[in-house]
Amino acid sequence: MRIGIIGGSFDPIHNGHLAIARSALDKFSLIKVIFVPAYCPPHKTRPNLAPYEHRFRMVERALHDHPAFSISDIEAHAHCPFYAGDTITELKKEYGACHDYFFIIGLDALLTLIDPVKARTYPGICHFIATTRPGFQWNVLQKHIPTPWLPYIHINEMPALSFASSDIRERIRAGKSIEGMVPESVRDYIYTFKIYTSCFT
Repeated sequence: MRIGIIGGSFDPIHNGHLAIARSALDKFSLIKVIFVPAYCPPHKTRPNLAPYEHRFRMVERALHDHPAFSISDIEAHAHCPFYAGDTITELKKEYGACHDYFFIIGLDALLTLIDPVKARTYPGICHFIATTRPGFQWNVLQKHIPTPWLPYIHINEMPALSFASSDIRERIRAGKSIEGMVPESVRDYIYTFKIYTSCFT
C-alpha cells in the first residue's frame, strides 16, 4: 500500500496544503495522507512560530471532513531537532515498513529533503512527490540531483498557489479577510484564540 506524508509548520494550514495532498492522493494512488505538524523544525528561523498545540489543533480541524487524511503528533514525542528522515523512520515503525511511503513536498524543498546532512535521508528511505507549476522543466533540476535519488523522485504538476501561510498571517494582523484561504473551522479557531494577533506570534 502507498502512504503519503506531508510535513510542515502549518502556521497556519491552508487550502493550498489540502489541495496538494488531495492531488497527490489521487494521482499516485495513495491510500491515505498523514499530516505531521513540526514540533521543533531544525531549519526554522522564525522566532514567533505559533505554539505547537495551536498548529496541531488547526490541522486537526482542517482534516475533519477528509477521511483519507490523518494527523500524527509523532514529532511532539521525540528529541529536538527532528528531521524529515527521523519523521519518515518513525512513521515506518508505526505503520509498518512493508508499505511504500511518499513524502509530499514543494519543489523548493526538494534539494534540502534529499540532503543526508540537512534532512537525515538517504536514497530509498521513501519516495518524494515534488509539487511544481505547469510547464516546469524537470531536466533542468535533474542535473542537480545525484543519480541514486532519481528513481525515488516524482513530479506532480499543479496550478500555482496564489497565497502562502505568511500571506495569511499578514492579512490577519492587518485586519483583512482570509475567506477562501483556510477552511472555515481553521478560520474560526484563529479568531477564537487570537492566533497571530496575540503576544506569542
